Amino acid sequence: MEKNLDLFEIRNWFAHNLCDYLREKENEDLEKLLTVIEVIEKECVETDERIGKVIVSEFPLIKKKNSKLSLKREELDPFTEEYLKEKATAYREFLQSLEKFEPVGNDIEKNILIARKLFEAKLYFEVHELLEELWMGEFGKYREFLQALIQLGVAYYHLTNYNLRGFELLLKNARELLEPYSGEIYGVNVDLLKKEFENPNPDKIIDF
Repeated sequence: MEKNLDLFEIRNWFAHNLCDYLREKENEDLEKLLTVIEVIEKECVETDERIGKVIVSEFPLIKKKNSKLSLKREELDPFTEEYLKEKATAYREFLQSLEKFEPVGNDIEKNILIARKLFEAKLYFEVHELLEELWMGEFGKYREFLQALIQLGVAYYHLTNYNLRGFELLLKNARELLEPYSGEIYGVNVDLLKKEFENPNPDKIIDF
């Protein structure tokens, strides 16, 4: 029996494809995202054979009949269906806001600029996903700085899941990671960020 996606797997599929697109700007990553978004928002979507097969193999909540894709709505509980709608809306709006952009690759400054856009769009898990790959390959002086930004994204992701304790602990740890830094780094006001981390207010979104 084919296993359907749970909420974490749905989250990961979207984040993985978006971050791959932001890094390399490959058309297939974008095409997959836009097609799945359209399937979620509409009853039925026509697509070409190749991309249809790829999507069905990766996203088993979608079925294919001839050249048409549709959601397996009969297998969706109300919570998952609402989650899919929210995810589709958030991603569509973010992708529309991108307009022209350069793929970020391994460039720290470009990654941080896009991470900021993700954060402003409240795509907090995606901030973590984008920067973590960069952080894993960074063994120079910006390693802890990147880790602090990753933890900022994860902190707000926890907050969206009503985990206030996790939010506070992650920002406390992020503050410690920023201790060696000061001034402005890649457009980030580190001194201001430190102050924000010291007394985090869950009702106020930190601006980095």
